[in-house]
Amino acid sequence: MANHFTLLTQLLEDGLQQGVYTAAAAVVGLKGEPQWEEAVGQVSLAEDANRVTLETSFDLASLTKPLATAAALMLLTDAGKLTPNTTLGELLPVEWLPSDKRPLSIAQLLAHRAGLPAWRPFYREILQAPPQVRGGLLPRLAAAAPLEHAPDTVTLYSDLGFMLLAAVVEAVSGLPLDRFCEEKIYHPLGLKNLGFNPLPTLAQAVRTTENSKQKTENRLYAATEMGLIPGRNIVGEVHDENAWAAGGVAGHAGLSGTGPEVFALLAALYRAYQGDTGQPFSPASVRLFLTPVAPGARALGFDTPGTEASQCSAGRYFSPRSVGHLGFTGTSFWLDLKLGQMVVLLTNRVHLGRDDKTKIQTFRPRFHEAASLALGFDKMYR
Repeated sequence: MANHFTLLTQLLEDGLQQGVYTAAAAVVGLKGEPQWEEAVGQVSLAEDANRVTLETSFDLASLTKPLATAAALMLLTDAGKLTPNTTLGELLPVEWLPSDKRPLSIAQLLAHRAGLPAWRPFYREILQAPPQVRGGLLPRLAAAAPLEHAPDTVTLYSDLGFMLLAAVVEAVSGLPLDRFCEEKIYHPLGLKNLGFNPLPTLAQAVRTTENSKQKTENRLYAATEMGLIPGRNIVGEVHDENAWAAGGVAGHAGLSGTGPEVFALLAALYRAYQGDTGQPFSPASVRLFLTPVAPGARALGFDTPGTEASQCSAGRYFSPRSVGHLGFTGTSFWLDLKLGQMVVLLTNRVHLGRDDKTKIQTFRPRFHEAASLALGFDKMYR
């Protein structure tokens, strides 16, 4: 097994040489316990850039969906505040929620079966508004977008659904998504770096506190890119334009964190799934959310190996009872609920340009398969 873990380190180094990223961190484990972890590269292309460590924070991009928004909804389900069948019309203000969105259920949004568009450039409109009101505009703009399909007829991966789900968390709990996750999930698990808004931005100026400034001292961040908003900071701020314009907190993107802390959160989900009642989430809600809504379909907030959207990123050796997710910045995780194998891969692939997705799409399954090999699970499929 040790030699196989050496191969994982070599794979991470290969990714550097092949121009997949400048920074990467990975953790591989079994049944909630890490077996190997490594960090390679430097945080940016700058000649004097710091080396990456396991304490380097990465923009987690769409890993926000399962690790913040879906996780928050699990807790609200545990508290009896909602169920997957609860509709938006029961939870959100009718003043801004159009009639065609009111019948949409939490489950339809989590499984990307609500019929909403995949993406819209809402940041253009948001940045025209005063900073004080930008955060509240994102779910309203998502709600106003016309449906592209009838609900429950097509699975279409959609950021907009999770923009609305963040508003659900706030409406039901009385706390913004970032504070709810930090107070109810991350801090109870001892996760000090996992969270939103690692550094203050212009859009966040009205929300910045001395505590948030102190929180960011002596931390390293893997660089991303300016993207579609010229002149913005590429270090310590969310890469997603819509989330950035809204102040850095959104249901679809905005989370940042380190490899070991992402692994620790997945370990808590795994243990709860196995019946451990000492986690923030109950076994019942975790099993409910991590079960696909139909054979070959997504789970509630999580991808599965059988979906087209996974791009086969789990590789060949994760069982059908696995859940995971991908992030646009070059991040991913897979959690095998049957075999117990776990892998977290964080990179900053967008720092080298967002348009070339081929390199990361090729690299991910190679790395995930190598992780299975190191843990010995390839033998089960020979």
